[in-house]
Amino acid sequence: MTMIKCPECRHHISSMAKACPECGAPIDPEWAEAEAKKELQKLEEVPFTVEVGGEEDSLSTIKEEEEAQASEAETTDEADATTPLAEEKKEDAASPLPPEKANKSSYKGFFVAFVVLTGLIIGGLYYYEYNENQKRETRAYELLQDCSNPDFYEDFIVRFPKSKYIEEVRQRYKEVAAQQNEWLKLISNGSKDELLLFVRQHPTSPYVKVAQGRIDSLDWAEAQTLNTLEAVTHYIASHPNGYYIDHAETLRQTLERARAAAMAAAARDSLAHTDSATVAQ
Repeated sequence: MTMIKCPECRHHISSMAKACPECGAPIDPEWAEAEAKKELQKLEEVPFTVEVGGEEDSLSTIKEEEEAQASEAETTDEADATTPLAEEKKEDAASPLPPEKANKSSYKGFFVAFVVLTGLIIGGLYYYEYNENQKRETRAYELLQDCSNPDFYEDFIVRFPKSKYIEEVRQRYKEVAAQQNEWLKLISNGSKDELLLFVRQHPTSPYVKVAQGRIDSLDWAEAQTLNTLEAVTHYIASHPNGYYIDHAETLRQTLERARAAAMAAAARDSLAHTDSATVAQ
């Protein structure tokens, strides 16, 4: 399962989702699979460079140690120059090592250098991978802030089961999943009273704005159905910043003019009736 963005509202959703839990838009499986592949390619395109240092320092240190040993050998030779065996020691020191011993010494040095270099590379790779994993974990945790999609939390739990945030994420996952299930029940056929109850019970839920928009739509539909000045005025008072406020203001003015015209016509009819009655008398 991979997280992708809804083509309609751009909220993050699961690539396995059949519809967006935020806006209800249907998700094409082929399109979701293609988007999931793109997201996986983004995660895999991480630069892989490792700097292995210390080789020159190690070689220079070995060279300094060899020079120090040679200097100590020269000092020892000078101190022993007065002894009868001085010339013999010099001759022994000057004589070259047998080829077999020289090859063994060379192989040993090469093996030590190889082991050290391999250890540095392995250590560098491990350190690099550890840092990259920490970065990925931190980025994934930051994406969960104010997130209402339980798929995101489930993905984090699967990818980072040993994270220091794991308990917090698990608890938040339970809360978000419960809210989403409750919201999905309301969005299909929830009444206005049920939506108001959801807003009161979950004032910090990311679905609150959607619920308020749904309530706004229901109230406006009722005002249009009644088509009375009182109903439209009540909608305007209840939703001063509602989505349909401009339409409501226009309808109120129309209804006010219609009522004024009706009252004027009624007044004229009443006056005409009175005049007729007076003439008849």
